[in-house]
Amino acid sequence: MGVTWVEEYQAVERTGDNIMERITERNRILSAGGDALKITAEIRVSQNNFNFDLNALQRELKKDKDAKNISPKEYERRTNMLNEAKIRKEQITKAFEEGTKSSFRGGVVNRAYEENERTQGYSNSELMQQHRSAIEEQDQGLSRISEIVKRQKQIGLAMGDEIDGQNELLDEIQEKTDATNARITRQNRAIGHVSSREGSLCGYWITILILFVAIVAVIMWKIA
Repeated sequence: MGVTWVEEYQAVERTGDNIMERITERNRILSAGGDALKITAEIRVSQNNFNFDLNALQRELKKDKDAKNISPKEYERRTNMLNEAKIRKEQITKAFEEGTKSSFRGGVVNRAYEENERTQGYSNSELMQQHRSAIEEQDQGLSRISEIVKRQKQIGLAMGDEIDGQNELLDEIQEKTDATNARITRQNRAIGHVSSREGSLCGYWITILILFVAIVAVIMWKIA
């Protein structure tokens, strides 16, 4: 049995909670002036996956509604669940942006840049600009990774739909095969009945022929 819509939603919900925990950890590192590039990259990837899965849930819900696979009451319940997830998405975005802004307020710059020999002699504003440039480059790389992940997921979903279609086709073929076998069985039974009747008629005519021969023989004997 495949994963249900509710189970997929619960997985998205857990992902959202995990992202918030990671953002809190990242913001704490930034506030202390630590190196948060790695955790920032991980959060960005998780955010993209969270958004993709949330959109997939919304599409699946619409599909179920159009196909009348769920009741209006269940559709309303799931819509409310999606609205809560969207609020969570906004909270995640806000928390991430607030942490980034806080790292720049007051001149807080990542120590990895301060201690790098290539950055020695730069002013604080120049270090901050380098930090922004590094984040922008990182975002571009993460966007490319996200697009690859999205394409892979879309391929997986398409394959799943194709497999479902093939299974439905196989079920239809099986049903038609069963119906054909049933018709063949009925026809064989009917042929058997006809053969039995033909056999009985043949025996009947043989009996008549024997009696006829016997009568002729008796007549010929009397004449003789």
